[in-house]
Amino acid sequence: MASIISGTITVASAGTAVRFTTVPTPLRSIEIYAIAGNTGDVYVGDSSVDNTDIPTVKGNDFSLLFRNTQDETPGDLSDLYLDAANTNDKIAYRAITL
Repeated sequence: MASIISGTITVASAGTAVRFTTVPTPLRSIEIYAIAGNTGDVYVGDSSVDNTDIPTVKGNDFSLLFRNTQDETPGDLSDLYLDAANTNDKIAYRAITL
């Protein structure tokens, strides 16, 4: 049964990707918000995410939609990573699970 989950991810050391979770969590969609108090850009991607990826500028958000039909593979929260230009910058997220 689908549910709404949310959380905050902090980059403890700039340049070191942080995994959202190690627990497999299939998703229908996720909204990611770069905290307005960040001192720089944050980057969301797979395990190779770094500052060469498209930045999410502080105060902005974006959404990812997975699994439009039963035949499509869902996204998974455990496949997402965060990196940041500055230590202790963070994102908040809200997601709909499957």
